[in-house]
Amino acid sequence: MSTPDEQNTQPAPPTITLPEEGSTTGPATLLLGSGIPGALVQVWNIENTHSLGDGQVSANGRWAFSISGAQFPGPQGIRAHQMWEGITSEWSEERKYTVRLRPAIDVPVIIEPQEGAKVDAVPVFSGNVTQATGLVNIFDLDTGLEIARANVDSTRQWRTQVTQPLPAGQYRTSAVHNIDGKNSDWGRVRTFTVTVNSKT
Repeated sequence: MSTPDEQNTQPAPPTITLPEEGSTTGPATLLLGSGIPGALVQVWNIENTHSLGDGQVSANGRWAFSISGAQFPGPQGIRAHQMWEGITSEWSEERKYTVRLRPAIDVPVIIEPQEGAKVDAVPVFSGNVTQATGLVNIFDLDTGLEIARANVDSTRQWRTQVTQPLPAGQYRTSAVHNIDGKNSDWGRVRTFTVTVNSKT
């Protein structure tokens, strides 16, 4: 049992921002929220029978990762807790949403930068989609800001660079495919590190 002092130091639960309550997602959607910088967030199904993944909270207080594996179609429910300095928080509020195996717009695939790559301050993003139309928007998950966008070509490929040089550090990004104002689900999280650009 916990002593009163230990109970006083128990961290607050993390919050879940994505997926939104009542939304419809793909089977391997993005999980995103806020927590204590440096804490480890774990997301579980409501029944507490299996973990959907875990990730560290950034210095900005954001955590983000793609679901490990894939979920079954139909109604789903999740909750999260965070571990900080060896102490685990209570569970967050439950988040309920619906999984569809084949949404109207498939998620974009990011080919570059590769997972875990070291890149310069103006990295190239490229990949492919399943429909030869629309735009691909790439977001920095720590800030929620779009950092690049690309037109999809006739071969269902896309390629672009960031609009502003990125400061050095680690980045967690994801992309959506936008067709006529309608977005796909979030693509797999892509993590990379920007190093000091030695080019003149």
